[in-house]
Amino acid sequence: MTNDDLQKIRVAAADKEDVEFELDRAELVLQEAVAEALSHGEDVNVVAEVAELPLDDVVKLAAQDTSPDPVLPF
Repeated sequence: MTNDDLQKIRVAAADKEDVEFELDRAELVLQEAVAEALSHGEDVNVVAEVAELPLDDVVKLAAQDTSPDPVLPF
């Protein structure tokens, strides 16, 4: 194995990590948008359809949004 091969592996691994980070961020942004829409009174079925999420997942987010004393990250 050459140094060039190892460098390609390092770059590919870093690219994969970057994509995973962006996917995690996009999922968080979507969850926040869904929670905000629900807090504004949007219909759960409509939100699920627009977000392309299973209705059960949106219902769980709605339940979390209304739970008392939520623990927020720093």
